Amino acid sequence: MKRNIALLYGFSFFDQFMIVIALWVPYLTTQGISMRQFMELQAVFALVILAGEVPSGLLSDLWGRKKTLLLGSTLKAVSFSLLPLWSSYEGFLFYHLTMGIALSMISGGDVALLYDSYLAAGAEKSRPTAMLGNAKLAAQTGTAVSALLGGAVVTLSYGHLLWANAILSWIPVLLVLCIIEPPASFEWPKKWAQDLKEVLSATLVRDTATRLVFLNLVAGGTGGLVMVWVNQKYWQESGVALAWFGVLSAGYGLLFGFAGRSASLGAKRYGRRSLLAAVGVLPIVAFFGMASFLGWGGILLGTLGQVGRGLGSVLFLEALNERISSAFRATVISLSQLGVRAFFCLLGPLVGYGIDAWGLPSVLSALGIVFSIAFVCLLLPLILRETARTMKEASA
Repeated sequence: MKRNIALLYGFSFFDQFMIVIALWVPYLTTQGISMRQFMELQAVFALVILAGEVPSGLLSDLWGRKKTLLLGSTLKAVSFSLLPLWSSYEGFLFYHLTMGIALSMISGGDVALLYDSYLAAGAEKSRPTAMLGNAKLAAQTGTAVSALLGGAVVTLSYGHLLWANAILSWIPVLLVLCIIEPPASFEWPKKWAQDLKEVLSATLVRDTATRLVFLNLVAGGTGGLVMVWVNQKYWQESGVALAWFGVLSAGYGLLFGFAGRSASLGAKRYGRRSLLAAVGVLPIVAFFGMASFLGWGGILLGTLGQVGRGLGSVLFLEALNERISSAFRATVISLSQLGVRAFFCLLGPLVGYGIDAWGLPSVLSALGIVFSIAFVCLLLPLILRETARTMKEASA
C-alpha cells in the first residue's frame, strides 16, 4: 500500500503533465477559435463531465477504482494522440467530448484510491492533510514542469508540441497498471442505493457543516477553473511573449501546489480560522488587483488567488473526506467535481462573452463581486462555526 501511495503521487504528477495546456488559448487562436468559441468548447467539455461525474464515481466504487482509473487514463491518452489531427471547430468539439468522458472517469477515483491506500497502509486516520497536500503538490509540480517544457517545445512548432504531448500522455496508463487495488475496508450494504441516498442527504441536506464544506469546495474549484483560461488571455493582452507562458503557468502551478502542501503546517501555526479567511480573501484581492493593474502588476497580484485556492483545495477536501464513508468516497468527490463543472457551464460562457464584449478588466471586477458574495454566504458561516468550535474546546 505504501508503494501504491508513491505510484499515485507519480500519477498525480503525470496526469497533469500536459505540455499543450499552458498554450491552449494561443494555439486555438491560431486555428481561428475566438474567446467566445473557446469558452463554448469548455462549457461543452464541462457538460460532458457533468453528465459523467456521478456515474463514473459509482462505477469506481462498484466496479473497482483501479479499473475505472485505467479506462479513463487510456481514453485520455487516445484523445491527446488524436488531437494533432484536428484543425476545425468540429474537430476540437470531438476532442472535448472524448476528453470530458476520460476525465470524469479519473475524477474522484484517484483521490479515493490514494485515501484508501493511505488507510490500508496503517497510517494515522485522523491526519491525512499532509498526504493530500503531497498529492496536490505533485499534481501542480507536474503542471509547472510541463508548462516549462511546453514553452520550450513550442519554439520549434505547435506540431512538435502536440505530438510530444501525445507521447507523454501514455505515462499515467503505465503507472495505473502497477497499482494494486486496496482491500475493501467496508462491506457493501444490501440496500446500496438507499444507503447512497442517505449519504448524499447527509452531505447536502442534513449536516450544515458538511454542506458548507462541499459548497466551498465547489465554489473554489469553479473560480480556479475559470481563471486557468482567463489567465492565458490576460497574459496575451498584457503583451507577454509566448515563450513566457510556460514560465508563468509553472510559477502559478507551483504556488498552488506549495500552498496546498503548507495547509497542514499553516493550520497548526495560525489556526484553521485564519487559513479559511485567507482562502476567501486572497482570490478576491487577486480579481480586483488584476482588473486594476493590467500587465505585470496584475500578474503578480494574480498569484494571491493561486495561494488562496491552493490552501482551500486541501482544507476542504480533507474535511469532506473525514465526513464521508469509504464506500461512497469516490462518488461524493465526483459529485463535488460535478458541481464545479455545473457552475462552470453557467459562468464560463458568460466570462467568454464578457471578455469579447467589454474587455478583461470589467469581467475581472465582476468576478471579484461574485466571489465576494460567495465568501459572505458560504465561507463566513464556516469560519463562524470553526470559531464556535474552538471556543467550546477551549472552555472544555
